[in-house]
Amino acid sequence: MKLITEKPALAADIEPVECMIVKGNDFGDVWHHHPACEITLVRRGGSERWIGDKLEALNPGDLVFLGPDLPHDYRNAPLPDRRTRKIEAVVIHFMPQLLGDSWLSSAYMDHVRRLFDRARRGLRVGEPTRSRAESLMLAIFRQHGIKRMMLLLELLDLLATSKRLSEISSDGFSIEPTAYSSDRIGVACEHIEKNLASPLRVPELAQQIGLSESAFSRLFKKCTGGTVPQYVNRLRIAHACRLLAETDKTVSEIVRLCGYNSPAHFQRQFQRIHKYSPQGYREKLRQFN
Repeated sequence: MKLITEKPALAADIEPVECMIVKGNDFGDVWHHHPACEITLVRRGGSERWIGDKLEALNPGDLVFLGPDLPHDYRNAPLPDRRTRKIEAVVIHFMPQLLGDSWLSSAYMDHVRRLFDRARRGLRVGEPTRSRAESLMLAIFRQHGIKRMMLLLELLDLLATSKRLSEISSDGFSIEPTAYSSDRIGVACEHIEKNLASPLRVPELAQQIGLSESAFSRLFKKCTGGTVPQYVNRLRIAHACRLLAETDKTVSEIVRLCGYNSPAHFQRQFQRIHKYSPQGYREKLRQFN
């Protein structure tokens, strides 16, 4: 399935915040990404959403915040009796440079900057934040210009201070590279991401950045939240998801390209994370066509 790149449709000099209500039999989506941030609230209808490497069921009230260039798609599959459920969704688009290139650089915007960083993987919004966000989104739809902008900033502040947000997509699926608090770990992670098909061992990675194995392992876990094998496995599985979704390569080819020596080990790791076999995952995604 080809990933479609959408050009920004926002006329920033006229309406920097685009807000629409989508109604009908489908969401009008394909597997795509775009440079705008997106906040989508599904009020009714819909069957599944596909964000990054995660395919999940849709329920009324589903609310997600997506950072720029995160691939996604929404689906409204027919019911068992072949009837098509009607959908209704509120969708907001805005560019990350909403108020200029440096608007997130101030210290008092740290919480919003962290929100944008997390949104690179997509964020689910849970209650009670979700209900408050829904009210704001409906108010945004009714307003224009500076009033719409002010309400969006209020919505972003609500999301940025909420503890009811959780990441959706896995590490390694985002188009943009991840920034780390340590430059050394950034170098190691960049090496890992470029060499997923090759053996990746802690001693060589530690030597590459001039640390002992123990010091490297401690710093790596502090920066990434996991061990090197855990991080490598997450990236390899995320890369496998992309190959399954966007190419016709066989599972055997994908096993080799993702650096797994054992097809059985790959199958186990994939199913543990995604609850589908690799082939089942591909077949499920192709139902979006």
